[in-house]
Amino acid sequence: MDAPSQFFFGLEKRNGQRKVIHSLRSGSGSVVSDSAGIRRLAASYYTDLYKSEFTSNSSLCSSFFTGLPQVEAKDNDKLESLLTLPELSAALMSLHSGRAPGLDGLPVDFYKAFWSVLGEDLLEVISASLETGRLPLSCRRAVITLLPKKGDLQELKNWRPVSLLCTDYKILSKVLAARLRGVMAAVVHTDQTYCVPGRLISDNVTLIRDVLEVSGSLAVDTGLISIDQEKAFDRVEHQYLWQVLAAFGFSPGFIAKIQVLYGDIASVLKMNGGLSAPFGVQRGVRQGCPLSGMLYSLAIEPLLHKLRTGLSG
Repeated sequence: MDAPSQFFFGLEKRNGQRKVIHSLRSGSGSVVSDSAGIRRLAASYYTDLYKSEFTSNSSLCSSFFTGLPQVEAKDNDKLESLLTLPELSAALMSLHSGRAPGLDGLPVDFYKAFWSVLGEDLLEVISASLETGRLPLSCRRAVITLLPKKGDLQELKNWRPVSLLCTDYKILSKVLAARLRGVMAAVVHTDQTYCVPGRLISDNVTLIRDVLEVSGSLAVDTGLISIDQEKAFDRVEHQYLWQVLAAFGFSPGFIAKIQVLYGDIASVLKMNGGLSAPFGVQRGVRQGCPLSGMLYSLAIEPLLHKLRTGLSG
């Protein structure tokens, strides 16, 4: 094992400095550089980002959701069944140790060390939360930390928000994710590979290379369109997501379990060593939640289904 040294301390210091936001550009173009102003500007940005813009249109939805594959009844029975202690235990042991804790400060290792004492009590709390449709406050609040992407880092859109969630929340979402994983391949088309067991995103890269090679050898004109949805996870409307799950034939009991995770939720921003005031989250799937990737894949699938049935070539 390497002993602590100036070299390793230097690496950790540089890693921390990457996450420091020195200044931000406001919507008017002015640059804000004081810590309090940066937090206010960022909190305002994410409050607007997570504000719902959903408008109901039943006729459009019925047309948009037509022809989607359906979850089988036997799968729904498993999805909506009562949670068990072995499920919670398996979910906990699958979580990685050493990750940053959520708002309550209790890391995964704490739960692993004291699981024999906490397990049954946690099952009782989670079961009661699912029955009443409301999680404890610590589970409903996430700490958002921002990680730099490429581009101008004075623009907030070039920082990736990652939600630090409490371990008890992650245990519940991990159980639901394990259940959902079993039906993903049955309802998501084979050309979508994100967060579907047995499929790899790299398969799409291989497919594109094959198409380009074959079209080149056969002298066939080929077009490739690349579309980047800005803030894709953050713009998933919750009401739309519930409609999508229902359109795929997920049972009301399972949908209700997912809705509990997104009922009356809020976030606080962790920036430059300080926390912002809490703000409501009305849309978006949380990056950092074990369920988020699969929920996003399901949310985008009706659009892809519409393109497959409406386009040729």
